Amino acid sequence: MKPDDKEFLDDMARHLNGTIRELDAEEKKLSEKIGLQRVQELKEFWNHELSDEEEHFFKMTLDYWDKILIQIWARIKRVRQTRLEVGHTIMKKAVLINHDKIDT
Repeated sequence: MKPDDKEFLDDMARHLNGTIRELDAEEKKLSEKIGLQRVQELKEFWNHELSDEEEHFFKMTLDYWDKILIQIWARIKRVRQTRLEVGHTIMKKAVLINHDKIDT
C-alpha cells in the first residue's frame, strides 16, 4: 500500500471514529430529553418490530425530536458501516503487504 493511501485510510478512520463519538453523545443527550419509554417505543419502530397497522399509527405520533433521534440512528448506522469498510480495507492491505514480504 502506498504511504499516501495508508495515510488517507488512517485519517478517514480517525475522522469516522470522531464522528461516531459525536453521534453517540448526541444520541445520549436526546434520549435523556425524550425519555426512556419513548426511546424504547422508537427502537421498536426502528427495528421494524411493529405490525403494519401499529407502524402506520406510530408514524402519525412522531414529533420533531423523535425524527431527529431516528436520523441520528440512521447516521450512526451509515458511519459505523463505513468505518467497518475502512477497517477491512486497512486489514486487507496489511495482509497483502505482509504476504508479499513473506514471499520475497
